[in-house]
Amino acid sequence: MSIVRSIRGGRHNDPSFFSRMKPQGVWAELFRARFRLARKRAGMEKVRIELDCSRFRRPETGGQLRLL
Repeated sequence: MSIVRSIRGGRHNDPSFFSRMKPQGVWAELFRARFRLARKRAGMEKVRIELDCSRFRRPETGGQLRLL
C-alpha cells in the first residue's frame, strides 16, 4: 500500500476525476517504462485497432431491447 500511496500523493485513493487515472511519481514512471518495453517486445508498438461499426443497429423505440 505504500507504493499506491506514493503514486496517489500520499492517499490510498484519489477521488479527483481527471487525476485519478494519471498517477505521478517514480513508481508510475517505472510502470509506464516497463509497459512500453513489454509492448515493444510483443511487437505492438504502433498497433491501431480499427473498429467495425457495420454490425451496429439502432435500438427499437418503445419496447424492450433485444439481445440478438
